[in-house]
Amino acid sequence: MTHSLAGSKLLHTQPNLSVRRSFDDSGLQVTWGEGSEREELITDSPDLAGCLATMPDQISADLATSRFIAEMGLDADAAANLVHQLVNYGYWSLEPKRLTQGELRWRDVEWNDALDFHRATRNMIWSHDYSGNPKVMTRYHVQFNVQPDSDPPTRYSPNVLATVVMPKPASLDVDFRQIVQKRRTARDFRNTSLTLQDLSTLLAWTFKPQHPTERPQFYTSQSYSQGAPFAAFVITGGKGAPPELERDFAVYHYAPEQHQLGLVRKPENLDRFSALLWRQSYVDHAPVMLVICVDWSQFSWKYRFSRAYRFVYTECGAFMHTALLVGTALGLKAFQTPAIDDQRMCETLAISDHEIGPIYMAVFGHS
Repeated sequence: MTHSLAGSKLLHTQPNLSVRRSFDDSGLQVTWGEGSEREELITDSPDLAGCLATMPDQISADLATSRFIAEMGLDADAAANLVHQLVNYGYWSLEPKRLTQGELRWRDVEWNDALDFHRATRNMIWSHDYSGNPKVMTRYHVQFNVQPDSDPPTRYSPNVLATVVMPKPASLDVDFRQIVQKRRTARDFRNTSLTLQDLSTLLAWTFKPQHPTERPQFYTSQSYSQGAPFAAFVITGGKGAPPELERDFAVYHYAPEQHQLGLVRKPENLDRFSALLWRQSYVDHAPVMLVICVDWSQFSWKYRFSRAYRFVYTECGAFMHTALLVGTALGLKAFQTPAIDDQRMCETLAISDHEIGPIYMAVFGHS
């Protein structure tokens, strides 16, 4: 848009406008718009960033010009030109972009941050392109395909104090329809137990690549190709935990390639599973807790756009669903919840949330 703006013409700011410090400290970042049409402006002027952050939802071109004159010390011509530039860049639109009734309901229940992120990643154009056997198959805005300079991240592997080799997992020759019909959520794990054989089967079918048989590369669950998107931890309970493992809240990491558990640590200040969650006492007395964590480096290496944050939760749900079905096939009771105390769980697992983040957990046990 290059034509002259009438002074009384109303300008409308974008509903999902945000201002933050640029991550590379190059200035202040002002962002607006949705998905592939999202734009950003980097400025080293706190006055300009402050003006843009505090603009009303609608303002006339004359009043916007006056604000720039008063708050930034610009002369009239420079202020008017800045208004034109911001309209051309999309910071302002000439038509209001009001929130829908559905979006207003998000605001009513205080989903403000979620709504901002949802709008920012909605309508983000991407596709897969497998031509030329690329490292990364994702195209952004249809035409862009940025190939990384680095190799894929290696599978997460923490330092461990001791290892436990798992027995061979069971084959699970069971009727799928019956398993789906039997699956239930349990809420009482008193007097339950779990064998190392059952734990081996549960972990292998959920987290160990299974296909093709001669050279397994792919998981039973729908997942991100040949990567290692999730890390699995097991925390042991009391007397019902497998006797081959240390009990009373020992933390183990599962290494699928070796099919073994590595003892990470044994917290001194943990006396019940529910201390790792928010008001979920159902998990207490269970013999083991399974915690599924995302490896953020795996996802961000392949998917170089923020919409991929959504993929993490869909894939994590697929892995948990597999674990629940395997547990049902083994005759185990299960309770699952994402109501995790992030900080306490990270401290317990000895992980950093921005690197390896806990997403979902479940407890299992035989009656």
